[in-house]
Amino acid sequence: MIIDKREIWAADSDGKVRISIGFLEKGHRWRRDEVKDIAREWEDACPCISFKWTSDIDNCDVRISFNGNISCSEIGTSASDDSDGDHPTMSLGYTSDYASRKRHILHEFGHMLGAEHEHCSPEFPWEFQKKEVIKSSERDVRSKHSSWSPTKVKNEAKAWAQNNVFKKLDAKYLICSDFDDKSIMLYPMKADWLKDNPDDPLPEDLEENYHLSHDDRKYMRKAYNCRVSRPDSADPRPQPLPQPAPYIQPGPVPYPGGGVFGGMPDWWQARWGGPYGGPKVN
Repeated sequence: MIIDKREIWAADSDGKVRISIGFLEKGHRWRRDEVKDIAREWEDACPCISFKWTSDIDNCDVRISFNGNISCSEIGTSASDDSDGDHPTMSLGYTSDYASRKRHILHEFGHMLGAEHEHCSPEFPWEFQKKEVIKSSERDVRSKHSSWSPTKVKNEAKAWAQNNVFKKLDAKYLICSDFDDKSIMLYPMKADWLKDNPDDPLPEDLEENYHLSHDDRKYMRKAYNCRVSRPDSADPRPQPLPQPAPYIQPGPVPYPGGGVFGGMPDWWQARWGGPYGGPKVN
């Protein structure tokens, strides 16, 4: 777990961190309820954090949208820098698979609380095979934008790799654990993206995770000065839940299934200059 100390939400005088959250679109009742239920796992892990769900979208800290085909979020309090009430600070794309929806909700709420991607940790034990990462990115960009020129595909692939994989964080601003391959904040990665390290043999692949890890809970509590977790949050064993009624929306929205790559929404591209850049992360 890696948390940027500069992006941690401030506590009130009673030590409670209250973050107000609203939804941009009308409807989506069962999806709203699902987000609230799953996000509660972070509250259980860090009892000093409280999510305040509000319909006052113009006066909330975090604005969630269900539009678009990806999931992404601002990092911590950087959401407060976006004063345009029409723009989401978090987007949650739809997939019919409950486990994937849960993973992305937990992952994006981790970002919202100040967490970065686990592979950006100063404790990450491997270096990247940059050519392999960029080649993989090129294949993905080309599959999604077949009409783009080779130069544009290559430039976008390099930009994505630089901003999302090769990103370096300044350790002096971080609260971090040892590298945690069980973290909800870990990207899935292929072994051929990584250089061998004599002290840490390469894994076959780094897989994405679907539950908060022990260190996710421990270090988020540390960042927010929460002394203990709630008793029922100590053991993150998978708990099967009933599937909700099928979700039907006008115009089906494709979803990349939680992969490393994915196009960014139009408002993001217009604002940040490209679908693979900017402070908002998947």
